[in-house]
Amino acid sequence: GPAVSSTTTVLIRRSLPELLKGDSAVLECAITQLSSSDLYVTFQANGVDFPEKQYVDLPASNGPHSLTRRFSIPKSHWKTDNTFTCKVNQGFSNSWVSSSKVKLFGE
Repeated sequence: GPAVSSTTTVLIRRSLPELLKGDSAVLECAITQLSSSDLYVTFQANGVDFPEKQYVDLPASNGPHSLTRRFSIPKSHWKTDNTFTCKVNQGFSNSWVSSSKVKLFGE
């Protein structure tokens, strides 16, 4: 079959507009170079999944998709030593974790 170079990238970052409000902690997971398929996005604190899954149904297309998902961190997780990541799960075997990690405070 044709060689498909899958260079899916997953990036987590703090949502700047939300950060400026001060009373919320919203993270964004930016995913690029995704193929058309059903997938879901989860966020983790210190490597442990939050129970909420954000399901995405990507339409069939010729080119790769990009998308951004947002997640409000519960106040119970507003700790200085927590690090957050996001993970994309596609099908039964493919998953990508954000190469970066973010903290809510500092950095």
